[in-house]
Amino acid sequence: MLRDHSGIFVKQTRKGCVQELMGCEATNEFKIFPNKDAAKDASKQFMYSLEESTCFMRQCFGSNRSFTQTVWSGSKDAKGSVVLTLDRPLACAMQPCCCINSAPFMQTINFGDGDSPIGSAEVPCFFALPAIKIKDEAGKEEYDIHMPSCCGGMCVNPMAEGLCNLKIPFYIYAPNGDSEKKSVGKIIKMWRGFGTEMFTDAASFQIEYPTDADAKAKARLLGATFFINILFFESKNEKN
Repeated sequence: MLRDHSGIFVKQTRKGCVQELMGCEATNEFKIFPNKDAAKDASKQFMYSLEESTCFMRQCFGSNRSFTQTVWSGSKDAKGSVVLTLDRPLACAMQPCCCINSAPFMQTINFGDGDSPIGSAEVPCFFALPAIKIKDEAGKEEYDIHMPSCCGGMCVNPMAEGLCNLKIPFYIYAPNGDSEKKSVGKIIKMWRGFGTEMFTDAASFQIEYPTDADAKAKARLLGATFFINILFFESKNEKN
């Protein structure tokens, strides 16, 4: 499903809009298209994803909740084969010590293809900017993902994608690379309009894959996009 795509567009639905306005997080649902322009035509949707979690988890633990999530080929009404599975364990709201780099004191998520594990993502203890480390099925570090930085990595570079376009970028780097060097790919949160941004958690992401990424690496980066969404863009997390 992903091998021949250099990038994809991930669009979260406004599922549970009224529920979220009343303060209860809804399960996440996503439609996935080949690109942003294709998202204007529902017939061009080629993957669909839905989170499974309990109301208790969503209400009491917010963006730190445990959940499972599946990505299928096709659409909600015409699901095909399983493309990707995600398993997010319950996480502590704060990492109490830099020497505790394991769940539940570290934000983690595991990826599978429906039959076997294909990798994971985690957020180790950080000083200035959080970075997500992507690992393959053998546990080898594959990519580092974090927002573009300046001042030697001490703060976010607000002009990395230009001014006044309301894009929020996360750049994909080679593992243990210099963050000042050129990224190999991007995950960019796109502006959805005032009403959607103000009253819902619905987010859209444009993924630009590294040129050397294979199908499994692209699946892991898609999973990392869902991870970024829950860590940085859910309302309960933003209020905290």
